[in-house]
Amino acid sequence: MAQQESIKQSNNTTRRARRMNRRQQDILKVAARMFAEHGYERTTLEMIADELGLSKPSLYYYVKSKEDVLAHIFQQIFQDILEQVQTAISPDMSPQERLCRLILAYVTHACIYPEGRTLFLYESYLLSMCNPELLALRDHYQRQIEDAIAEGIKQGAFHVSHAKLATLALVGALHAIPLWYVPDGPLSPTEIGDYYARLLIGGLATPFDLSSDTSEEGPPSSTA
Repeated sequence: MAQQESIKQSNNTTRRARRMNRRQQDILKVAARMFAEHGYERTTLEMIADELGLSKPSLYYYVKSKEDVLAHIFQQIFQDILEQVQTAISPDMSPQERLCRLILAYVTHACIYPEGRTLFLYESYLLSMCNPELLALRDHYQRQIEDAIAEGIKQGAFHVSHAKLATLALVGALHAIPLWYVPDGPLSPTEIGDYYARLLIGGLATPFDLSSDTSEEGPPSSTA
């Protein structure tokens, strides 16, 4: 009898957890759309609650603040990116191929979210709050980029001297994409990802040699 009661309580707890998770996902979905439509600063928790038919106290049962909502959405994006990376790369791949897959996973997932522009505008703000989950997800992705670059340097495929600095340059270029990307633009996320992969990986393989300065030759002389 006691065992049956314990199983019943466990099932009730599981169902309650599922309901809470579904409701939280509904909140994040609506909030993401409203952030994209109205902007993060102009969207209030009252607006999100009204859209869902909830009272503000009821909304607080699922999320702590607007910043908490934004952090949850951002975390979900990075988790999706890392899950894609997990299935797309393997240890036996060349550094170039691993880096290409890492770039494509980031670009395609960052661009499919309608709130991407808002989220990436506020990334520094979110990270400044020292959100440990966000920091861990970001650092995990960046470590994989750095590991691929370091391995490429070791194998002689990449001709740069600082893997860490190259990583920061590459990640910085990728982070800017959601700020200008528009869903109805001429290029798809995959096409943009392919272009960036060729450009960035090509730069690691054959970086421009600044010592080959041809400025001493001066401008071409004009003829009368």
